Amino acid sequence: MKLTIVIPTLNEVGFLKKTIAHLLKVAHEPDQIEIIVIDAGSTDGTLQSIDLFSCKTYSRPDFALKKYQSLNFGLEKSESDFVLFLDADTSLPENFDQSIQLALQNSNMVGGAFEFDFIEQGFFLWIIRSVNRIRYRLEQSYYGDQAVFCRREVADKIGGVPSRSLMESAYFCRELLREGKLQLIKDPVKTSPRRFNDHGIWKVMWFDFRMWIRFLLHLDIEEFGEKYWKQEH
Repeated sequence: MKLTIVIPTLNEVGFLKKTIAHLLKVAHEPDQIEIIVIDAGSTDGTLQSIDLFSCKTYSRPDFALKKYQSLNFGLEKSESDFVLFLDADTSLPENFDQSIQLALQNSNMVGGAFEFDFIEQGFFLWIIRSVNRIRYRLEQSYYGDQAVFCRREVADKIGGVPSRSLMESAYFCRELLREGKLQLIKDPVKTSPRRFNDHGIWKVMWFDFRMWIRFLLHLDIEEFGEKYWKQEH
């Protein structure tokens, strides 16, 4: 199975090279992996750090603070029937591509995501992980740090990733669910807890909880998007 991995970046020199090296190491068929990196105007040498890898790279500063545009651009450039959206600071599990292939053998499955975990461990991070695992089991709206994947034809049918400045992956999953089922793969991806370390665990948890509630109630969250991305970058 040929699989395209789309990685949006903005000043990710500390993570991107390690993330790509790791995914190629743990892939069941690395020669069937197409990697597309869309950089939204990094100033730290992000793209230069992956020169040794056979990736398709695009510099699009106009996509800054608009992650959904990077994801849709990567979707458009994909040459595969299956696409996975990967955050630059998230590590995929062993044989992730084989797990996706097995999940999508069921024609009713249009996509899915992986179980969530952190690269680091700790009591408060365990709480966050546990809350997250309950959340996405209740609603099947997965976040970007869970490596959401889908059939390319279904993504095209629903018009790609929705134009949302926050929680674009959750909105994308909501649309995918209108077309079929989503599979949660139990082998976890492991993401960096840097948001919580940099901005404070309780502050970030409170913000995320408010955004989740507004999402569930179909309330607008766009007013929070620009502030969020400026804080992160």
